[in-house]
Amino acid sequence: MTRWTRYIGCVTFAAFLLTGCGTTTDENADEPQEDSVKEGNEGNTSQSDNRNNKVRLMEQNLQYSINGKVKEKTAFLKKSDNQPFSLYVLQQFRLSAEEPGKDIVFLTEDDSIYMRIELLKADVSWDEVEKNVQAQLESISETIRDPSLDIESGTGFEVESGDDVITSILLKDEKAPVRLTIFTKKDRDYRDAFLEMAKTLMKG
Repeated sequence: MTRWTRYIGCVTFAAFLLTGCGTTTDENADEPQEDSVKEGNEGNTSQSDNRNNKVRLMEQNLQYSINGKVKEKTAFLKKSDNQPFSLYVLQQFRLSAEEPGKDIVFLTEDDSIYMRIELLKADVSWDEVEKNVQAQLESISETIRDPSLDIESGTGFEVESGDDVITSILLKDEKAPVRLTIFTKKDRDYRDAFLEMAKTLMKG
């Protein structure tokens, strides 16, 4: 009886040790999985934060045309101190506040060539804005034409007065509706450059 008792005791003790080792191994095996889940969650949080914060690079190249000549130059991210938006501004231009609710981007070598930027309310009445734009342009010239620019989800109106060309563009973006007024000259057609900069505008 004593021999069997010792034998059973040894077997029980060995089984206990094996069970304990198995438990320890399982727990250690689970740890990397928990770390992986944490890393995955952290990655998702980071991506979510980037989307919410709308992280933008400090510069990017923009391609545009001036009087039919295609150019590509570096534009730098600029944030308005006057209105809640940012956009990329080509290096030969400058962003400046004009008055409350209006900013301008102007050509540094000739500030008579510029674009006025006005953010509009989300519930803006486009019919009223279009009537207002046409009335202002008609005070300059009775002949209003389509500027024939690549305006996605927008409308354009344009008049001429001597060498001056005045172009009004309404960007009908639901998140960031904008009214642009561009002042250029026939022999210095920077309309496409202004429009490419305006396309990078982001509210907030």
